[in-house]
Amino acid sequence: MKKPIINQSKSTMLRQDAEEELGKRDSSDTFAELNKLKLIHELEVHQIELEMQNEELKAGYIQLEALKEKYHDLYDFAPSGYLSLSEEGDILDLNFAAAALLGGNRKFLKHTRFRLYITQESLLTFDKIYHKTLLNDKKVSGELSLLSKGEKPVYVHINAHKSENINVCLLTMVDISERKQAEMKLAHRANQIKALNDCYQDWEFLLDHLKEEVNELLIKAGGEKKYSTVGYERMKSERGM
Repeated sequence: MKKPIINQSKSTMLRQDAEEELGKRDSSDTFAELNKLKLIHELEVHQIELEMQNEELKAGYIQLEALKEKYHDLYDFAPSGYLSLSEEGDILDLNFAAAALLGGNRKFLKHTRFRLYITQESLLTFDKIYHKTLLNDKKVSGELSLLSKGEKPVYVHINAHKSENINVCLLTMVDISERKQAEMKLAHRANQIKALNDCYQDWEFLLDHLKEEVNELLIKAGGEKKYSTVGYERMKSERGM
């Protein structure tokens, strides 16, 4: 049987078409493979980025907690008393120094009305300071006397200002009891000295008055004045007599 005769040029063209098709298939497979590898690479890089960000967040959180703990220590154990009061005047938070000045347990002082710990004489002063702080956003200072378990009240100098973010009054209290007691002792001593001086002047005035009467009796008896009464005349002028 005779073999079919294939045209040489047609065979060559088929060969070329087949090679081109193979090339397209190889190219398409290679492109898909490259895309897959690139996607895997991007995912791996993104995963590493997330891990690094997570480590940074952990480090930031640890640092934040350390700063938070440091802030609480500074706040809690500060020598001055710190309080935050609500718009109604309730104690929202306070440190140990403030609790000591108020004479109570820090835990039980929270959410109580601050005015309960102020003496009657200082309530009006506090109300003025508090309302001026909240209504006018001004920093105001003044002196208050606080109720105490002892015989004497506790005197404090306060600085009040409004919180920047919320309607809360922040108070700083410094104990000035020793200074205040020294001032009161000085005032009491000054009053004593003044009383003694007034008493002495009254005695001197009475003595000069007696001298004046003796002089008048001597003159009536035909004698002369015996005592000088210049001071008496001066004191009478000062007293409007």
